[in-house]
Amino acid sequence: MNLKFRKATDEIFKLIYRLSHSKRYKHNRKRWPHVKITRGQFGQITYFSYRGNNFPIVDLISLKNSFSGELIIIASGPSVNQINFTKSSTVTTLGVNGSYHLKGTVNFNLYIITDIHFFSQRSDIVKQIISDNQLLLFVQVDGLVKLIDQFGKTNILCKIALIEDAFKLTYGPVRTITELENDKNRNKSIYFYHNNYINHEPIAFETNILQGIFPAKTVVYWALQIVAFLGFKTIYLAGVDMNNFSSPRFYETTDNITYSQLELDFEKNILPAFEHASSVLKKLDISVINMSLNSALSTNIFEKKSYDEIFLKSI
Repeated sequence: MNLKFRKATDEIFKLIYRLSHSKRYKHNRKRWPHVKITRGQFGQITYFSYRGNNFPIVDLISLKNSFSGELIIIASGPSVNQINFTKSSTVTTLGVNGSYHLKGTVNFNLYIITDIHFFSQRSDIVKQIISDNQLLLFVQVDGLVKLIDQFGKTNILCKIALIEDAFKLTYGPVRTITELENDKNRNKSIYFYHNNYINHEPIAFETNILQGIFPAKTVVYWALQIVAFLGFKTIYLAGVDMNNFSSPRFYETTDNITYSQLELDFEKNILPAFEHASSVLKKLDISVINMSLNSALSTNIFEKKSYDEIFLKSI
């Protein structure tokens, strides 16, 4: 199909969708009618097709408690540059966004990308990620669409698991935190957060990601909900610095640094979200250790230990 014609028809479809649906469905306008999904018994997406072509996905239900033991989550903070990951090569490792820059030193097993802009901003890294047939990549529906459009279906060799924003499920209406809290069929697996002493955005922690995951302006918060569902009991955080926001991420230079809104979101959303995650994970008997010793997340949130203290202790 001619690209100009395709863009024109897509705009017409978006207009039709906007005129036929209320504002609560606005987030679906780019998906319809090209994206088709089927949901399983527990609400998870089990079938996905785009522009008439089926794309195989991993059913999330098959991943529930499929792991145990330790996991390293490698985020993007500059402190990652201070760690030599060679002593933890046998530990299951989850990367986010640009962490794949460490491939060669780190054997990534799991990966998460939630920032829709990252696919085009760092297409070089994304191309490497999707070429890894040993990797399980968690993305949202719009992320998978972006991958197919940008790289082509046949070039996506990694396994794909679809995750969703719990507030904005695919083809469902936007739901408020109050609606979810009052929904007896939905609220059983959710830990809600309320703190009248600080001004924070809606925050919750989902233990059953089949029904969506709660965002908190950072991919690591998504990751914590996912790994709790997967069954890990000890989580080590690398690069979760949450400070020096103007500094390049560990895989960037001053010449190719991309914009980050973390500093603007930190006090109102990210910090209270991690405080909430800390509380929930303790209740779930999941230990979290932050290997970024100078992280803005205090030891009241997550215990701090250096990488060497953890992984070189037996030497």
